[in-house]
Amino acid sequence: MRAISLGLCLAASFGLGACASHAPTPSAEAAQWGGQHFLAWQDTDPDYRFFPGDSVDVTVHSAPELSTTAEIGPDGRINLPLLANVMVANKTDYEIATVIADAYAQNVLVSPIVEVRRATLGPQNIIVGGAVNSPGLIALPSPIGALEAVMLAGGFMDTAARGEVTILRRAPGGGLMSRTVNLRDALRGRDGADALQLRRNDIVFVPRSTVAEINVFIEQYVNSILPLDQAMSYAIANAINKR
Repeated sequence: MRAISLGLCLAASFGLGACASHAPTPSAEAAQWGGQHFLAWQDTDPDYRFFPGDSVDVTVHSAPELSTTAEIGPDGRINLPLLANVMVANKTDYEIATVIADAYAQNVLVSPIVEVRRATLGPQNIIVGGAVNSPGLIALPSPIGALEAVMLAGGFMDTAARGEVTILRRAPGGGLMSRTVNLRDALRGRDGADALQLRRNDIVFVPRSTVAEINVFIEQYVNSILPLDQAMSYAIANAINKR
């Protein structure tokens, strides 16, 4: 239990960081390609942030009759008893508990004690682009790596550079991280070749011949629309399909 200035908020994390990463430290070349700079890759899992389609259990310990389960709507808000819509999208469980406690403390309760837990998660989508047979938006069926994602996107095209597949991910503080995985080695069954598990909104890009092609992809589809959320993911997927 952690205290906040207006009441106490409890936040329980149930291993919500989707897909723990155990990949080795990326090489220095991932920091810059053809003038495109990337943040250093972070292998640690950040706290899970909730998005539209997710549901949360809200327990108000100081007023149990206000406890409820709420789904995050397309606008990023949830409906709670005695409160107007509360914006919770892109927040952690603890941050959501803090926001709710603050809202109840303003007009309804004295020193509210609020706990937020995951109820259900909405679609966990990624994007697979480049030299694959069916590029676009892919729903994660379970924790998977880049090779499984490529197979779900119809497999490699003949011109694919299987050894230079790039994974793009938004960093916890904003910006773009990238790393390269060798799926040629993964296809050969080499241990650790595809150890990085994917998370919601990751982008898997398969270049045609050289990893430098990622710069064109970033300029066309990524730089102007970060941070990635559900709506932006669909925009990227549509752009990929029109290539």
